Amino acid sequence: MAVDTILQNRYSDNIMLKVQQLTVGIAPTVHTKSSSGEVDFQDQLASADADEKLARNEVVRNTDPDYRRRKIVPRTFYKAPLIDRMDKLMMVKDPTSAVVMNNAGALARSKDTTIATAFTALAYTGKAGAGSISLPSTQIIVHSSAGMNLVKIRSASRILNANEVSTENRFLALSALQVEDLLAITEFTSSDYAMVKALVDGKPGTLVGFKAVMSERLTLSTTTRYCIAYHRTGMVLGVWDDLTASIDILPGKHFSAQVYAAQSYGATRLEEEKVVQVECTE
Repeated sequence: MAVDTILQNRYSDNIMLKVQQLTVGIAPTVHTKSSSGEVDFQDQLASADADEKLARNEVVRNTDPDYRRRKIVPRTFYKAPLIDRMDKLMMVKDPTSAVVMNNAGALARSKDTTIATAFTALAYTGKAGAGSISLPSTQIIVHSSAGMNLVKIRSASRILNANEVSTENRFLALSALQVEDLLAITEFTSSDYAMVKALVDGKPGTLVGFKAVMSERLTLSTTTRYCIAYHRTGMVLGVWDDLTASIDILPGKHFSAQVYAAQSYGATRLEEEKVVQVECTE
């Protein structure tokens, strides 16, 4: 086996491990599917109420299933830094490992940012994805010039409950400042406080039925942070290319090494009823 092949295989394995380690935010908490083609669609079947039989031997009333779909558009993110041949000769250690980690971190942040933006963006619907729908005001908790508090979290839970969203796999994505807001709440029980304190220490916690996810990739508009309370199936991440990784020697660059890593994916909101935008002053 050629040395170049061994080098490339080791790099691919290495960056895959780094990506898995550093993607610890929003991406693992949403529905993920393999995608292909110019665009992809997630088909859905809307819920419907049962018909009531009102008379003996009455004629059955047939209905058509209410099929729906959402369009997923792929985006490609990459990093491709160059390492000069002389860098390895002049530095005490090979910089390639640090570059691999840097690439992995960049891809992880891009993935979380893509999902965070899609939570509140227009979702495209219809057979060809020509229609669009925004997150309705009924799914938005306004900031009211306040940070994160128990009232907002309970309101988000109430909205999901009223929409009959399953209590399993509920998440609350918030930034570090909202975690700080929560730590200052005096009416917290000791168990609530312990859960929030766990977030500060980088450990998972549950609050009012939500598994908390801390992320700085959530949209920030001036002084308003758009935190999100959601069910896993309220958002989909379509993955076209989970990872392309390569180290290539470029003769035209005096045999510098191009350390390339890329991913292709797209995200869209699936059901407005399963997503609540929680605005917080930051």
